[in-house]
Amino acid sequence: MPEGQVSHRNAIRFGAALTGRELVRVDAPDPRLADRGIPALLTGDRVTAAEAVGKHHLLRFASGRVLHSHLMMSGVWRLMPVGRPPRPGGMMLALWTSSHVAALYRCPNVRLLEPGEPLPRGLRATGPDLLDDAVDPAAATTAALARLEPTREVGEALMDQRVVAGIGNVYKSETCFLTGIDPWRPVGGLTAEEAAALGAEAARLLALGVSDRGPIRTWRPPDAPPWARERTWVYNRRGRPCRRCGTRIRSRGQGDANRTTYWCPTCQR
Repeated sequence: MPEGQVSHRNAIRFGAALTGRELVRVDAPDPRLADRGIPALLTGDRVTAAEAVGKHHLLRFASGRVLHSHLMMSGVWRLMPVGRPPRPGGMMLALWTSSHVAALYRCPNVRLLEPGEPLPRGLRATGPDLLDDAVDPAAATTAALARLEPTREVGEALMDQRVVAGIGNVYKSETCFLTGIDPWRPVGGLTAEEAAALGAEAARLLALGVSDRGPIRTWRPPDAPPWARERTWVYNRRGRPCRRCGTRIRSRGQGDANRTTYWCPTCQR
């Protein structure tokens, strides 16, 4: 499930492998992309930057064009050396340089912007990115939550990318648990210290996810091997005992999107 750690991880990897390189070949098996002439427009262009804003991916080119993608729930970018061609199943787009190929799979939201064309409205409305080096996560989250309707629930607010960017469903539940905050509390009932703790903890977990280079991992016993399947404190653990107090973890849908929130009713009063 791609959250902000995936876009930032990809930006680092793509920046190192693709920046300064010319695209020698562009494949667009998806007719929606092929019909827009993307292969002809991008072949021969040079990648100048790979960026992440929250969950959004941006590839910038010397022509001024920008390839914007948002992986939503099912999309994935893969980067591999040219000697290991990408698998065709589900592939929508493949960008080839002389050394690497970046392939996009099952992405419901991808668009090539022409030079000077404004970024998509959803990206322009994105709140402070908690992984942006220029952002103080604690201060930004405190300020953002203070501007909301005081009756909004904490868990729902953290998932709103217009509030702060990068937190998805897993990090929402894990952040609330690790700060001891009930995700059903209204944001108006938070102290400034609690709001700051939410931002700081979410940023810590996201940064860990960038460096971990695998599925989201917020919990692991000291003696567990790297491939251990147990990875979270509360997420996806409904009915199982809390790792701290033994109370059974609860879950139910939250917000307009009805995304499932997990929490411990004892540790998060």
